[in-house]
Amino acid sequence: MARRDATGRFMLYGACVPVLVFLLLPSLVIVPMALTKGQMIQFPPIWISVHSFTDYLDDPQWFDSTVLSFQVAALAVAIGCVTGGAAAVALHGRRFPGKGLVTGAIMAPIVVPLVVFALGGYLVFARLHMVGGWVAIGLLHGMLVTPYVFISVQTSLLAALNPLLVRSARSLGAGRWSVLRHVVWPAIRPGVLAGGVLGFAVSFDEVVVALFLQGPQTVTLPVRMFTAIQFELTPKVAASASLFLALSVLVLLAQSVATRRRGTA
Repeated sequence: MARRDATGRFMLYGACVPVLVFLLLPSLVIVPMALTKGQMIQFPPIWISVHSFTDYLDDPQWFDSTVLSFQVAALAVAIGCVTGGAAAVALHGRRFPGKGLVTGAIMAPIVVPLVVFALGGYLVFARLHMVGGWVAIGLLHGMLVTPYVFISVQTSLLAALNPLLVRSARSLGAGRWSVLRHVVWPAIRPGVLAGGVLGFAVSFDEVVVALFLQGPQTVTLPVRMFTAIQFELTPKVAASASLFLALSVLVLLAQSVATRRRGTA
């Protein structure tokens, strides 16, 4: 039996390790390319220099695009957490005609082709004279983030919210806001945080909507990277990608630590 278990474990690792390497290799290649001494992206790089990072941080256009992407992602996450979390709580445990249609409408932003979604948003915001502003990009990104938060909060509600607690709180005289604050919020908080982290990554990485709604002063970092790859191919592209790869790792580590602390509390 022990030999069979060891053989099965070996086969599992043998199947998983190549897949993980295949998934991680494109990201890991970026880091050495950012450390090249040359002025163009190349692999293998000419080791070793950090000039690409200093050039990236000293370039006003790249720095402004980075700040803009953070602004857009923050607005998108705020909208997504409020709308997605509220929708999940409102629909949880309720049955009514048309519930499937309502759920489908909430999930539509990740089902509809992104080009169609971006074009529709462009036509709407063009009528409102909002094209070229970062708020318009943030609003559409908020619609993209909403389904992810909705799914995450729904999962938290199914796993952590005991309907008996809600009934007990109401029977003891608690109002809606008290139930929401003391019973529902502790249950959905992990889902909101997980959905917010995923939504931040989705918004920060999005290119198509930002391309449709961009203006001269509202070029997000992914759009600037896309343009630089087409026309410049400077190491600043790899430097920016490396910095935010590190940021993603730090966010995931922080989420893991927070989850472990909640589990031991």
